[in-house]
Amino acid sequence: MRGGAVDRVTVPARDDRGSLPVALLVTMVGVLLSTLLVHTVLGQNTETRGQTARVAALNAAQTGLDIALGHLRAANNGATAGVLAKLPCLSLKGSVAAVTGAEKSTYEVEIDYYSVDPQNRPPAWLADANNAIRCIQGAGTFSTPAYALLRSTGSYPAYAGGPRNAAGDWIPTVRTLQGTYTFKTNDQNISGGLIHLVRSAGATDLCFDAGSGSPSAGTPLTVKPCSAGSVAQTWAYNLNLTLSLVSSRTPTMPLGLCLDAGTPQTVGKTVYLQPCGTPETLPRQQWSYNDNANFQGTSNGVKLDGPCITVQSANTTGSPVVLNSCSANTGGVRTFYPEQTTGAGAAGASSGQLVNFKQFGRCLDVTNKDVGSTFLISWQCKQSPDPGNVAWNQKWTITPKPVDGDAGVTGSITTTNNGVYCLKSPRSTLRGRYVTVQSCSTSSLTDELRWKLFRDTGTYATSYTIVDSAGNCLSPTDPTAPNPDLFSSGQLVSKIVVAVCDGSALQKWNAPTSVLSATPLKDISET
Repeated sequence: MRGGAVDRVTVPARDDRGSLPVALLVTMVGVLLSTLLVHTVLGQNTETRGQTARVAALNAAQTGLDIALGHLRAANNGATAGVLAKLPCLSLKGSVAAVTGAEKSTYEVEIDYYSVDPQNRPPAWLADANNAIRCIQGAGTFSTPAYALLRSTGSYPAYAGGPRNAAGDWIPTVRTLQGTYTFKTNDQNISGGLIHLVRSAGATDLCFDAGSGSPSAGTPLTVKPCSAGSVAQTWAYNLNLTLSLVSSRTPTMPLGLCLDAGTPQTVGKTVYLQPCGTPETLPRQQWSYNDNANFQGTSNGVKLDGPCITVQSANTTGSPVVLNSCSANTGGVRTFYPEQTTGAGAAGASSGQLVNFKQFGRCLDVTNKDVGSTFLISWQCKQSPDPGNVAWNQKWTITPKPVDGDAGVTGSITTTNNGVYCLKSPRSTLRGRYVTVQSCSTSSLTDELRWKLFRDTGTYATSYTIVDSAGNCLSPTDPTAPNPDLFSSGQLVSKIVVAVCDGSALQKWNAPTSVLSATPLKDISET
């Protein structure tokens, strides 16, 4: 500064020659990223739309089943008696209200009626007019059906990015559910499963075989390689201790054909299929699953005094089945294991047994009759014409007993064998922690020995459960789970644990199967 004047300071101009290319580069990168994001977002939207479509189609199919069930149950006179003329004979169609922003889904249900169980039948059999019962709308079926086969197809409207046909056109998303409805004629569970011969390692898996699904009376019983779902090998173990071929039940012979060795039951006699005794059970058709996994006969329907069902030639396909002494069991020709779906026979609360609802041929069992065993099992329910003679390791006393409609009662579950033993919970759901028994005094129960028992609470999830003091439910391990924890993998025999209560059928005991099920449909599958 000179003489009060301010000197001007000149700032050189900044060189902008590199700014424009950088700006253009940033812009291009932004555009490219936006393009990639658009593609990703569109892909995610399409995938989400696809998942929404599949779920909506499945929900529509389930809705169709529910609607069809409503029609079947409404086919009555208002006093519980069924009316054939009210049975639906045409396909049922409708739509499902859309959620916000979604298209409406639709359903269509086809219903066919049969006198014998259509479960596991091939398509040709189902379509055969000799098997299906003819039905005319307004007149109903020509005869009283025992089963209805429901096929419900749910459909979600076509959308861009969805499934295409051969011509490349967008088509609706379709899912189909199929289930079998059993018309209720009594309170007995309709079961069915294979009866395997216990075998040595490497031997052929052989099962009781009737020759066909509709054998004639007098057909001899044989054993053949086991075939899951075979109607010639699907048997029911009934409340009256008969073993009947499930597919042999018809309107003219509702009890079907039963295993019968004549009177008197003597060693060497062949076992045949004969009409099941009606109205009274024939003692010669009663077979008790005894402590040695034999089917033993009775002469009078009161005590076990007959010979045992025996495979005449061990490990031989087509071998006849005869009667032989129960005492010598060489070669494994008299030991059998029925699948859990074969049924519980006479087992239940009246015999002091605890029958699992999911594995309804299996009962709570002290393993090998050893009170020191480190785990209990779910074993085939043992039988006797006199329930008082059922082995102690499957007989349980519940104190106090729960009643329908209450909020559960807390007490003990005991078995008696030279002393009283209480059911003991590990109070942990970790793998490897099992339910056992422990010598006890029921007057002073510890937390591990205290259980809360429920009958029909009015809520499906909590009914017929047995809950320990930690709030976990008594349950067999699940044979279908990944890496299942089993006592015997060959026979799918579960160990007994406590699990987080989830309302599943595995956690229910001594439930009346004909009235408790969340849905009256069986064999539900997606086709």
